[in-house]
Amino acid sequence: MGATETQLSVSQRATAEAFTRDQMLLRAIYKAQRVMHDGRPCFIQQMQAGLSGGDVETTVYLTGSPIPIPASEITLAKEPQ
Repeated sequence: MGATETQLSVSQRATAEAFTRDQMLLRAIYKAQRVMHDGRPCFIQQMQAGLSGGDVETTVYLTGSPIPIPASEITLAKEPQ
């Protein structure tokens, strides 16, 4: 019983983290904020979400690139001060 509760909390935590990341990426689209991918600054052109095996999978397309990128590979760029 304890193992099942732990697995659920881990699953719920992963879902919450993915949701927070997706919100951050959507905010970056609205604010035209730079994001980082492979060490280079980029802008998000498009973001898609769909069901995949019971989870929501988010894919990002960066400006000038036709290659789909998993949202987990994208981070926010540091804002200049």
